[in-house]
Amino acid sequence: MKRGSSRSAVEPVRVVPVRSGHVDTYAALRAGSEANPFLIDALSHLPMGGSRALDIGAGPLNDTRLLLGAGLSVDAVDHDPLVARLAGEIGDRRLDFIQADIRDFNIARGAYALIVAIHALPFLERDDVFRLVPRLVDGLAHDGILCCTMFGPEDGWAACRPRMTFLSRSSVEALFRPLEPLSITETRYDGVTANSRAKHWHVMRCIFRRRATVSCP
Repeated sequence: MKRGSSRSAVEPVRVVPVRSGHVDTYAALRAGSEANPFLIDALSHLPMGGSRALDIGAGPLNDTRLLLGAGLSVDAVDHDPLVARLAGEIGDRRLDFIQADIRDFNIARGAYALIVAIHALPFLERDDVFRLVPRLVDGLAHDGILCCTMFGPEDGWAACRPRMTFLSRSSVEALFRPLEPLSITETRYDGVTANSRAKHWHVMRCIFRRRATVSCP
């Protein structure tokens, strides 16, 4: 799955502090876990020559490690100070960690062959999601891939977390309409959270592609 040579693992990572946020325990709970298998599917759709990825809500950097292993350079964004330490431990100069709220991060136009937002967007308020998604679309290069998860209205948190975002499949399709859907897999199951609490999940795992005809203001 390598996509080009990697640099020495002993080279220091560049950590770019932007704005500290409150401590997010998700990184501590999931550090050292495997990358999301869903991301492997997204990597299979990468355009030839694509070399830069954006990992939003990077958390324990498990997905970031997979992206680096695939030969990509990665901008990883998370507000948790713990993630800055984890980024430093990786020690790869192809990794830029930005400690910031994604809502404050400047997403460069056409900069990324791959944008990853796994279990990140649902934790924003609805208005913030609808403002952020066009910026993500605009950040994709021609034929760039967006890999994200959204939570559906039957999710166990939907009734008790009003500041999160839960969308029907049709609403997700409409939200990402500027992009070509490659895969939208909707699942409902009983499982546990990162801190091992029982929860009913309603998740949509989405892979989209940006075509050259897409034009964002």
